[in-house]
Amino acid sequence: MRAEAANDAEGGAGDGPEEKAKRPSQPPSQTLVRGLAVLRAVAHQPRGLTVAEIAARTGLHRTVVHRLAGTLAAEGFLAKSADGAYVPGGELHTLAGTSRPTLAEFIQPLLQQLADRYGGTAILFFPEPDCVVAVATAVPQDADYHLAYRKGSRQPLDRGAAPCAIRAGRAPADDDSDAVREARRRGWVASHGAVEPGAHAVAAPLARDGDVLDACVMFVSHRQDRVDEATPEVVSAARAARAFLLGPR
Repeated sequence: MRAEAANDAEGGAGDGPEEKAKRPSQPPSQTLVRGLAVLRAVAHQPRGLTVAEIAARTGLHRTVVHRLAGTLAAEGFLAKSADGAYVPGGELHTLAGTSRPTLAEFIQPLLQQLADRYGGTAILFFPEPDCVVAVATAVPQDADYHLAYRKGSRQPLDRGAAPCAIRAGRAPADDDSDAVREARRRGWVASHGAVEPGAHAVAAPLARDGDVLDACVMFVSHRQDRVDEATPEVVSAARAARAFLLGPR
C-alpha cells in the first residue's frame, strides 16, 4: 500500500505514458526567443534598425539587444552598416526562401561578366576560422586556358589577395599588416604568386568602415594586364554585392 501511495503522489492520477508525452520536456530557451525577436524586428525593417530602435520594438534592454545582434551579425544573419544600423544579412536572406536571391545567386552574373570580359576566373570568398572558401565562381566561356576554382575551394588565411581584402574590410587592428592597411586605404589589394605560382590576383572587400560583411570578390589570371584592367570592375562588383545586402546608402 505504501508503494502504491508513493506512486500516486509522484505521478498523479491518470499520469500514464500518453499524458507524459504531451508535456514539454523543458521550457523554451529565453535566449533563442529573444534572438528571434531581434531577427523579426530587423526583417520587417530592411532599411535597418539601430540597437535603440530594436530595443524599443522588442521591449528588450539595449544591452541584451547589443549582445544578440552582435552574435547574429557574426553568424551572417544580420549585417551592420557603417552608420551603425543592423540590416538583414545573407544568411537571413537564404532562410527567407526563393522570393529573394541569395548573395551567391545575385553576384553570379557579375562574376561571369568579369570572367568573360577579362579571360580569367572570378570568385566570391567568405572566411572560415582557418581559411577562406569560394562560395561562387565563374570561368571564361571562350578562353583557351584559365585558372579553375571550383565552388568550395579553400585558401589559407595567411597569404593571398582574398584574406587580405577581407581583413581590410574590418575595423583597424594593431596587428594589421602594411598590406592590409594599404588595401583598406585603396579599397582593393593585388597579389602575385601568393597561392598559385605565376598567378596574379586582385580582390576587393564587401565591407567598408568596419561593418560586418566578411567577404570579398576576387579576379585571378596568369596575365597581369588582365588583372589590372579588371580591377575597377572587381571593386564595382564588391560594391554591388554590398548594396544587395545593405541597400543603397
